[in-house]
Amino acid sequence: MQNFHEDKLWQASYVALMDIHEVLDGAGEADEDIAQGLLSAGKDVASKIADGLSRMDHRIGRNLIYDAIGLVAITRTQLALAWGRGILTDEVFKKLDDQYASLSSSLQSYK
Repeated sequence: MQNFHEDKLWQASYVALMDIHEVLDGAGEADEDIAQGLLSAGKDVASKIADGLSRMDHRIGRNLIYDAIGLVAITRTQLALAWGRGILTDEVFKKLDDQYASLSSSLQSYK
């Protein structure tokens, strides 16, 4: 079993989560509920991937990885909400949304 920290799927989710943190650190107090929802969704993605990669039973691990696809969709919805409320600029939204879209594609091809 490989350490999940070394897996590219987990690394991609971690980088995207850190990018969200960086953006929100500069956002101030605007719409705290939306910011917390976005952070929570990003953490859920990284945690679900770590859980899936840590399982000895490959079938269970694969199912957890596939569950992360839905969590990515939730995160992308939270990103759209933050963008719609003006917390994220167009450029920042596109960058983060593209990161999560790419992660979703990678998760869907996981075997």
